[in-house]
Amino acid sequence: MDRPAMTAWPRRLGWTALAVGVGATALFVPPLVLPDGRGGLPDGRGVAPDGRGDPPAATAATPPPAPSSALPRTAAPPSPTEKPSPTATPPPAARPSSGPPSSGAAVITLHAADPANLRSGARVIECPTCVGGSRVGYIGGPNTLAIRVAGVTTAGERTMTVTYETAETRTLRVAVDDGPAQTLTLSGARDWLIPATVSIRVHLPAGTSWIRFFNDEGPAPDVNQIQLR
Repeated sequence: MDRPAMTAWPRRLGWTALAVGVGATALFVPPLVLPDGRGGLPDGRGVAPDGRGDPPAATAATPPPAPSSALPRTAAPPSPTEKPSPTATPPPAARPSSGPPSSGAAVITLHAADPANLRSGARVIECPTCVGGSRVGYIGGPNTLAIRVAGVTTAGERTMTVTYETAETRTLRVAVDDGPAQTLTLSGARDWLIPATVSIRVHLPAGTSWIRFFNDEGPAPDVNQIQLR
């Protein structure tokens, strides 16, 4: 026997019931969690490839130590070894003179040809072997020589050494100012170019005085210089 054809009403009712059931199921069943476009969970943490959950947090790299602002300390160079200062060597002690003892007065040396002296008729003569390169000659008769002595602080006896030249024996007279004269007979080296010396004692006053050289009776030796001690 043929089944009667179903009407459109019952078919609509069935579709409606199906839609109601699906809606009720959606109310009680939680929605499926779908992956986001980045392949991880909705919170962005992702899923580990081995399924064990979140991957371990990456260990932060230890930052390198900040460079010190101070420059590296350089070892100080060794201090130079101080050299001992040289010790001054004291000068050798003065050796005592083998000559005659000094009276304590300064030695006075005077040249006969000095312009400060007085020459009356006597003349300056060149002499390569004499002290100072000259001497005073032509003394005798009316010609005289007077040597000026200045700066004597204390009056007293002095030793006077006369340097002279003569080629023959001659007489020389010596006086201080207007005092008594001493007469000397001198032969010397008997050569006008070889000096000779003679020493006598004279009394010098303090201050300035004049020592006169003359010979009233004839020519006298030439005079180069005198020294007073």
